Amino acid sequence: MAEKFTQTLTRNDLPAFLRKLADACEFAPEYDFPDCTKAKKIRLAIKDEYGQLTVKLKVSAYADECELCGNCECESKSTEGLPPYSRLKKRMATSFKVIFKSLHQNSIPPEEAVHDFIADSRLMTKYPGNGDQLYAEYNKLTDTLEEAWQQNNLQKFHETVDALNHMKTECHHNFK
Repeated sequence: MAEKFTQTLTRNDLPAFLRKLADACEFAPEYDFPDCTKAKKIRLAIKDEYGQLTVKLKVSAYADECELCGNCECESKSTEGLPPYSRLKKRMATSFKVIFKSLHQNSIPPEEAVHDFIADSRLMTKYPGNGDQLYAEYNKLTDTLEEAWQQNNLQKFHETVDALNHMKTECHHNFK
């Protein structure tokens, strides 16, 4: 669940507010300020309205709350104890995007993103009816990706990510 916070400030109060935001990202806040320590997304909007600044802050929690809260019917919608397919695909899209962008900016992707993508890829191929005929080839590419990562072979890792991207495009074109 996202927390929303709105405050009206003067221009002179803005630096103190931004320091308070920085503190909330590093330590749990003391006041009614949102906790940003485990935020997945922080949206900050500052609007000048006739000399007064309206500051709007929206903080989305890092944890996948739907899986943790137990207050929804998502578990009953999942297949054979697997997470809901749409949620899995969103997680995969996020981790793959980070990996892809990192490689194409000539930097090493975050280890957590790589591990999450590989784990989610293995889960994805357990869902029937979503490109089953490509699952065997996809699993081989996932194995190659994991092997290249473990061997620190970034060239092979990059080539495999590009192959996975091509396969993803083909699969989404044919099965969406």
